[in-house]
Amino acid sequence: MQKRLHGIFFALLLSSTLIPAAAQMSAKGKISGKDFDNAAAEQAERYLEEGRETFRFDTFGSEDFWGGKLKLHEAIAGEKLGGTGPGLSPQKALELGLKVDVNAIPKDVADALNKGAVDLADPASTLVLLRANAVVGVTGFFAEDGKTLTSVGIQCAVCHSTVDDAYAPGIGQRLDGWPNRDLNIGAIVALAPDLTAFTEMLQISEAEVKKAVEAWGPGKFDAELNLDGKAFRPDGKTAATLNPPAFGLAGVNNHTWTGAWGTVSYWNAYVGNLEMHGKGVF
Repeated sequence: MQKRLHGIFFALLLSSTLIPAAAQMSAKGKISGKDFDNAAAEQAERYLEEGRETFRFDTFGSEDFWGGKLKLHEAIAGEKLGGTGPGLSPQKALELGLKVDVNAIPKDVADALNKGAVDLADPASTLVLLRANAVVGVTGFFAEDGKTLTSVGIQCAVCHSTVDDAYAPGIGQRLDGWPNRDLNIGAIVALAPDLTAFTEMLQISEAEVKKAVEAWGPGKFDAELNLDGKAFRPDGKTAATLNPPAFGLAGVNNHTWTGAWGTVSYWNAYVGNLEMHGKGVF
């Protein structure tokens, strides 16, 4: 009985911390059902907005891997803008399946785009979009001058958001939670100037790393390669699986896309820490 009372007390204490104090008591000191419901609804809306911001824009510190180790930002900028190679133009980025949030494009850039005055073959235009946070799921980090790209990180949205193509293919309104089945993750990884992190992890050559990741193709990702080192199935085909949606998972227990091991919440932590290379604990 005592344990049960302790359990009830804990539940009440927990609920009192979740609902704002203003809603727990009315001016007369009595619980107001209407105030309670309103506060609960407001808090749910706030959590939804905070979750949306995290999903769309939080890199979880992944820039230390994608920029710091792979130096992917150098391949994006290109030699003319302080990086290496030809750079990644908006045209090439769209071909790789990256998406552009039309609502995030600055007005002056949008006006120039409508007039055909934006060079979509120039990596400098990609940097303009990155500065505006208009590339879905990707964050660019810039030097104090606001021009030099110093690193790049990724968010949940890079794989689990797309756009409605309202303006042009790959450019439109965000569709959060939809799988990006156009995103060629392997081809993007292969652009990185430094693949040492993968050659050391898999104990294979750089050429073999590129062969493995480029075999994934659009909309696919091998989320277990870092665990078993098996890039290909016994029949010689890639071991990558389809990029899943991030919505409509209520009531779904195991993460069925990868052989049903681990719950969805467990899998989220796994991906955030070991695939995105965010700064967390797993």
